[in-house]
Amino acid sequence: MATRARWTGALLLVASFTAHAETPAACDVQGDFKSPQWRQACDAAIENEHNVRQRALLLQHRAYVAVEEYRYDDAIVDLDAAIKDDPDCADCLHERAYVNVELGEYTRAIADLDREIALRSQFAAAWRERAFARGFSGDLEGEYQDRVRQAELEEQSTSSILARADAAQWTGRFKDAAADLAKAEAQAKKAGDEESLAEVKEKRESVALWRLTEKDKKAASRCVSRSLTAADPKLKQLISDCTQAFLRAKDGPAKAEALTTRASAFLVLDNSYVRATLDHRVAAGLDPANPDMFINLGFAYIGVRHSRAAIQEFDRSLALRPHWMALAGRASAKYNVDDLEGARSDAFASMKQEPNVVAAGVLGAIGYEQGEKEMARDMYLVMYQLGSRGDEVITRLRDLGVSDPENASREAAK
Repeated sequence: MATRARWTGALLLVASFTAHAETPAACDVQGDFKSPQWRQACDAAIENEHNVRQRALLLQHRAYVAVEEYRYDDAIVDLDAAIKDDPDCADCLHERAYVNVELGEYTRAIADLDREIALRSQFAAAWRERAFARGFSGDLEGEYQDRVRQAELEEQSTSSILARADAAQWTGRFKDAAADLAKAEAQAKKAGDEESLAEVKEKRESVALWRLTEKDKKAASRCVSRSLTAADPKLKQLISDCTQAFLRAKDGPAKAEALTTRASAFLVLDNSYVRATLDHRVAAGLDPANPDMFINLGFAYIGVRHSRAAIQEFDRSLALRPHWMALAGRASAKYNVDDLEGARSDAFASMKQEPNVVAAGVLGAIGYEQGEKEMARDMYLVMYQLGSRGDEVITRLRDLGVSDPENASREAAK
């Protein structure tokens, strides 16, 4: 059984791929699907298969491999063809929904999962996948209800109970979350599951933090973005205040604003990019008309080393509004995935709109690595002039022959 890990914002979820006995071995994902021989055999099998149900499954297998290689467009093409061949192919619907969740196309994903659930309502993974789609689109109540059903179908699954606890927490059902954590703890102790026990402990601490100012009627009004330090005695209070603001807000944009402020507090508290990224992802689902939400999420994804996902978020932001910050972020993400030409193009476009540290850093790094010393020197000087004066910038400038950055900056400004 092949497995795939999905970053959910809180953990890596391992999802399984179930092979069908009736599917020819040509496209078996258990094989060496990275070899040219596998691809050739699979392509030939699809071309020569005349049974539409068989061909749909073969296409699904090839799509699975495309997803593993981050070729989402190719995967969607195959899955569209598979579902056209066999509209009742539940596995095909599930795989297309998975891809659309990864692409942020939540409405499309939910439509496929609704259909899958109608076809096989006892399949817990369908409810789990729809919970992801609903939660990340801002439908947190819908996510909770799907987690409830998933846990009912998987009563002995500690991970399903923990997922329900998490969804309960996000909807303010703190007592229900506590009950689920107690149940998960009991199961984990019985099974000797140290990983789940650690997660229970972490989630209990999270619930306590979120509830810190729960009974304070003025809590929500204190959720205001401000300059923060890790030594701020009211930092934890701000996280709880923003939780209350989020739970009490009447519309998506207001909820998104509260989560955005809370995300900043999480970063200052313990450099928690994981929790901050999850807040930004939900915020983007709650306020999808706001391009800044996608910029925030894009940079958060870079922070958790998920640059391919970051590119998609910057794309969404730029589709709503051309902005130098989105271009700079996308340049950084493209650099991280070795798309140097794309990174260079975006960085120059960003610098043309507004000189900035992120884009200058990308261009400086590319120039340094490719021996374009003049460009590298100029860009690192721009970074220095804009206030980025860390050890890496100083070291790079010295390597490029700039022993006195302050004087060189003055000279460059003349």
